[in-house]
Amino acid sequence: MTLLEKIPTLGDTELNNLLANARRLDVTGTPAQRRAVDEVLVPLEREASRRRAVGRAKVLKR
Repeated sequence: MTLLEKIPTLGDTELNNLLANARRLDVTGTPAQRRAVDEVLVPLEREASRRRAVGRAKVLKR
């Protein structure tokens, strides 16, 4: 299973940690690390955004 396939199954803490690390490497990483981050940063951002939206929807339903 690739990292991209694992993203939806990650816990919130795991997702947030991975996203923080990806953002950091995107700025301070080596060229090879930056290329690797390019593949996962957008999917990580999308999943984090989706989860925030779901969380807000649950709060609004109360």
